[in-house]
Amino acid sequence: MAWRHFIPYKYLSFIKIMKILSNTVVIKRQFILLLLLWGFLLFPGLSSAQSLLEGDEPPENYQFQIFLEEEEAIAKIFAGCDQVESEILSLTPEGLEYFKGVLKRPDIEATFEVYIGKKGTVVDRYAIITEEMGCFHPITWILSTNAEGKVVDIAVMIYRESRGHEVTRKRFLTQFEGKSPKDPLSTNKDIIKVTGATTSVQAVCRGVKKMLAFIHEFYINKNPAAAKWSHRLTPEEVRAMKTARRQLFTTAKTIEGVKVVVAAEGDSERQFFALADKAFQEIERIEKLFRKELQALNKGAAKTAFACNQEVFEVMKRCYRYGVLTEGAFDVTVSPLLEQWGIYRGKRKEIRESRLGSILQAVSYKNIKINDDNTLISFARRDTKIDLGPVIKGYAIDKALELFRNSGFTNVCLNYGSMSRMLNAPAGKDAWKVGVPHPTKSDAIVGVLHMANQGIAFVGDYSRYPTVQDKSYMHLVDPKTGMPAGGDKLAVIAAAPTAEEAGVVATALFANDTKEREKLETIFPAAEWLIVSDKPQNSIVFQGSPGMMEKFKKGEEKIFRFGKGAGCPFSP
Repeated sequence: MAWRHFIPYKYLSFIKIMKILSNTVVIKRQFILLLLLWGFLLFPGLSSAQSLLEGDEPPENYQFQIFLEEEEAIAKIFAGCDQVESEILSLTPEGLEYFKGVLKRPDIEATFEVYIGKKGTVVDRYAIITEEMGCFHPITWILSTNAEGKVVDIAVMIYRESRGHEVTRKRFLTQFEGKSPKDPLSTNKDIIKVTGATTSVQAVCRGVKKMLAFIHEFYINKNPAAAKWSHRLTPEEVRAMKTARRQLFTTAKTIEGVKVVVAAEGDSERQFFALADKAFQEIERIEKLFRKELQALNKGAAKTAFACNQEVFEVMKRCYRYGVLTEGAFDVTVSPLLEQWGIYRGKRKEIRESRLGSILQAVSYKNIKINDDNTLISFARRDTKIDLGPVIKGYAIDKALELFRNSGFTNVCLNYGSMSRMLNAPAGKDAWKVGVPHPTKSDAIVGVLHMANQGIAFVGDYSRYPTVQDKSYMHLVDPKTGMPAGGDKLAVIAAAPTAEEAGVVATALFANDTKEREKLETIFPAAEWLIVSDKPQNSIVFQGSPGMMEKFKKGEEKIFRFGKGAGCPFSP
């Protein structure tokens, strides 16, 4: 009867039917096969129970939990010892093959550090810190043995999975105490299986076997052949190894319905995740602050001067300046048009020409009145409203990136929807690779931009609105004409020193023709751009500034490591 507990209740009626039918002599084999086929079609869950675990886990499910710092772990493990020494062993090719054979696994690390605790001159215990891959992410932990090579203590230091936390608990780990290489170290034999944490349990078992094998072969058995299996690193080699130990960390979080992805190279995983949390909090703070302030501003600035938050006031001043510089191509007062066209609600609406004229009178940066002395903002017209659009997200990215820069991280990429900002390039490379999504095909990439030390903004809409007056329109509106922008342009990608400025340039370029584009190049000399246009026969044409075209590689890469499901996927 034990097998019943592993089968969902809803399948039991089908199984009962099969048992009854299979015991009926008159049933023919063909009928049984037909019923089996019917069962698998009706209950596909029986054959696809693992489907949720087959793909990559979303980065936002990466839950970084630190239980012990390295110094804390070593102090705990070697409590009572007079001194602790360490040495780093690097396996030779022969050593790698030997341990792969002993452990019956194809993947083991080639370098590991062994800690040796002594009482006086006598070795009391050994320990190794290692990592084993759980379901999606590595588990970092420490194991110690006594001088005879039996497990004395084991503790999880860092756990990164979103499930399977039971393996971090003492009541699970105490099972390994007293174990040696002679023990099975296997679930359902000498280690209790944990429901919902099977992969993590197996990872701990693999790691214990591995560390016990290392300690026994090199320190307990003192096998003469072990001399050719490893090389003890010299102090110079250790320093060189630790210098080159910088890793690429990544994590993500959904904020305001938009995924934020950050990747950075660093020495400390804990420092990265602490900074990533601060970056996410900063983005959330900015989104909430601006939403609250803009609601109040749009509601009351036409009646009386509104006293802005200082931070919002400074951003508003820059937005007004962008309107002046672009002669209205970028205009934050475009909100009435977006509302009338139904863009906020995602449903198109037709605007009559007679109505369009009155709306356009409300759409002008000149309607914004700024009082520098008292941080006051007022509107010249009652129906003027502000939409900061890409400015808020660009500003948030810039502020979040500063947290990493100020903390010593030198190689960072942060993506928030259709905007990104890069700080330098990954180590050993000249740029980050940023995917340019296909304008009409979801989950497809038309090319790659090689970017470093720039903000980048993607402006466009890959799903055109239904036709209005026999024309298809985008979700962006030209503040000068009041009509949805686009023409044959499907997308505009702009790069600038900051993400905020990149968003402004991309938005202005989308609404402008070639002559206006030349003016923008003068206004924003450090900016670069790429335009994706639609041509007859459904072909796509690329044109851009010289610097951007050098960075753009058409159809170069199909798969990106980070930002899947975000606006712009990227890779180091």
